[in-house]
Amino acid sequence: MVKDTGYYDILGIQPDATPTEIKKAYRRKAMETHPDKHPDDPDAQRKFQDVGEAYQVLSDESLRKRYDEFGKDEAVPQQGFEDANEYFTAIFGGDGFKDWIGEFSLLKELTEATEQTDGENGTDGAATTDETGITKHDGENKLDGSKKITKEQRQKLRDLEEKRREDMMKQVDELATKLNEKINQYILAVNGNHLDEFTRKLDQEIEDLKLESFGLELLYLIARVYKTKANNFIISKKTFGFSKVFTGTRDNARSVKSAYNLLSTGLEAQKSIEELSKVNPEELDQYERVKFESMMAGKALGVMWAMSKFELERKLKEVCNKILNDKSATKKERLAKAKAMLFIADKFSRAKRSPEEAEEARVFEELILGAQEKQNKKHRVL
Repeated sequence: MVKDTGYYDILGIQPDATPTEIKKAYRRKAMETHPDKHPDDPDAQRKFQDVGEAYQVLSDESLRKRYDEFGKDEAVPQQGFEDANEYFTAIFGGDGFKDWIGEFSLLKELTEATEQTDGENGTDGAATTDETGITKHDGENKLDGSKKITKEQRQKLRDLEEKRREDMMKQVDELATKLNEKINQYILAVNGNHLDEFTRKLDQEIEDLKLESFGLELLYLIARVYKTKANNFIISKKTFGFSKVFTGTRDNARSVKSAYNLLSTGLEAQKSIEELSKVNPEELDQYERVKFESMMAGKALGVMWAMSKFELERKLKEVCNKILNDKSATKKERLAKAKAMLFIADKFSRAKRSPEEAEEARVFEELILGAQEKQNKKHRVL
């Protein structure tokens, strides 16, 4: 018997709801009450904040216990409740995958790189326009008047790239340690004849992960890399390493294909966005405007995902290499680790969403994108 059911009522769940049910309920209610969907409702922000507060308490085991026993007044986070909009982005922005993929570092660095050049004239000197309409930059004519970054900006971008590489290698080390822990748990479960327990926990984690932004796509990406690297390692041991020549060439070909797909996606999106930029949203009726904004969000999401995917593949391959090429482990131990990767990959590749979950994911990811854009604008202003 709980003292107060208010937070459960806000999320539309029972007091005995599981953590996954609570997360799903928050996702659904957050979409229903998101201020972007109710621009004419003066109470929209308050309703959205109430949903966020309910989830912040019920998703925290200790806070939920205190709430059930004593009520709202005794279940306030030590640091206070977080802003609903920022919490919304953090909770479903892919953070649940941190133990598997680390951060979306490419997107983070691209934002920083943009901030280095945003708002500046981007030239090495003063720009002037002559009577022909040609823009000049320190004696250099540019017919399109395009911007040119300064030496200082170029150095900052180099520094960002170096920082990104260092950060990636640090993440690889951390992710390899965490994956090794998962693998060792699997091996212990197999040897101890309690694989069912390990599988049950992994299945529960997959249920949570598929709710994340791009959750299903990330699960499939991880599965593909694990499966490829593990199979390549197993085959190489059976052929005394001769197959590495073939598998290495094949992997390089896939990397080139991924880079080509990234470039194609970017060019296609750029072309579409250029066409869409000619449209004035103010001249559209409500239905057409919603459709237009949804299309723009979809294009932006496509580019974001393509860039993130390319970076993540490289990172995950390095993680697998670090584990499978660890000379401190015996060949037998590394083969066992490869089989563990295959088991996890198989589980991840089988993840599915219901049609309702798929539609929720589409809408939710667009809201996530909008929240991220607002945060980026706010940070640039600050």
